[in-house]
Amino acid sequence: MSVRSRASRERRTRIGRIARQMLRDHGRVRPADVVWLAVNAGMKTSPGEVRTVLCRMRLHR
Repeated sequence: MSVRSRASRERRTRIGRIARQMLRDHGRVRPADVVWLAVNAGMKTSPGEVRTVLCRMRLHR
């Protein structure tokens, strides 16, 4: 696996962890909140990437 693929997979994994924690804590997940937390945690992500991860986790349409 290339370095870029590995970095992308790790970034998606971290986004998923943030989303699952928000679901446990608040009972709902908003993509904008996940983006805000991820950016403040130092991750370079985009709203589109977060929405894609949430759709795969069935937390967003």
